[in-house]
Amino acid sequence: MTRSPLTATLLTLAPLAALGWPLAKVINHEPYQQAKVEEDSSGPLLQADLEIKAAHPFKTLEVSAADTTWTFTADEDIKTISFPKDLDIIFTVTATWPEGTPESAILLTLKPDGRPDRNHTLWGFLELTEEIKFTWDR
Repeated sequence: MTRSPLTATLLTLAPLAALGWPLAKVINHEPYQQAKVEEDSSGPLLQADLEIKAAHPFKTLEVSAADTTWTFTADEDIKTISFPKDLDIIFTVTATWPEGTPESAILLTLKPDGRPDRNHTLWGFLELTEEIKFTWDR
């Protein structure tokens, strides 16, 4: 004896009906709400990468801001630094080159988190001391 078309249809649709209820719960779930990002006010310091590129190998290179000094070696080209968020930053760069080095350039790039990068090229011969000020729109 063969089944009726109605019974065959209901038996085929029964598994779909069983999956329909959980599927409806997932589909009708409240939309995902993205977490709001608030400005980090946990501390007054901003993290940044300070990168140095030199045209000729230098003997010594120091970058200072306020009461902190970062010393670079000829093998080292980047350091992570911190500086106050609400202030512009003034660097004093001091570099020396070995005897016989022609006039040379140093590219100083500051890459702060959440702010545009700033860079400045310094030129010197044997010895260099220069003050650089990086500013951002408030």
